[in-house]
Amino acid sequence: MADLLSSSIEELKKRAAASMTITEKAIIAHPQTYREIKQMLDHIVADTIDIGEYQETAERLSGLLETMISSGKSSIFYYFYNNIDPRQGGDVRYFRATCLDLMEQIRCIDDMRRCRRNIRLVSDNRH
Repeated sequence: MADLLSSSIEELKKRAAASMTITEKAIIAHPQTYREIKQMLDHIVADTIDIGEYQETAERLSGLLETMISSGKSSIFYYFYNNIDPRQGGDVRYFRATCLDLMEQIRCIDDMRRCRRNIRLVSDNRH
């Protein structure tokens, strides 16, 4: 039983790493789209979206997410594309909550990307 659990955990870790790799490839391939997604999410979460604006807003955001899934369907963008796009099953009742979840996932991705970068401060000691 412990071996089965251990192999399941290892499989999940492998899938998560593969998903992160594909997600990062999408971010590198489409940096402007990624920035637009983050800006839209800020607006959706912070401001009031009128019910009449939902369809247009959801379709615009899902269009941006669709661009991001061109790198692979195992990225996090694919999951959110399916759950935000009104034509794919996105529901107005859960729109803001789904956007908030996506925003949190993006924060985690950005944090992980920052942690993997070795940034050094180089000072000029020629005083």
